[in-house]
Amino acid sequence: MDFQLDEGEDGVCVHLSGDLNFSANSDFRAILDKLGTYSGSMVTFDLSNVERIDSVGLGLLYIAKEEVTAAGRIRLKSPQPAILKLLELTEADGDFDVVP
Repeated sequence: MDFQLDEGEDGVCVHLSGDLNFSANSDFRAILDKLGTYSGSMVTFDLSNVERIDSVGLGLLYIAKEEVTAAGRIRLKSPQPAILKLLELTEADGDFDVVP
């Protein structure tokens, strides 16, 4: 998994690409460490270039939600159809602000 952080007017956007799974754990931890400097901001995870998310990847998003929502808000942007289906099946779409 690769990522890039972009700061904008409405907060910070984390552009993810590749697979969000067990092997992305250390990279995702690095993202969370960097997000600590953006307290009080909207954090958007751009999922448009994420090909697959497994149960561990979904768990990583929940960890981000716990850590970020203490100081700001989180949303998931542009998930691929298969990922949107996963979010719906697991009812995670009710826990996250999902935007097309």
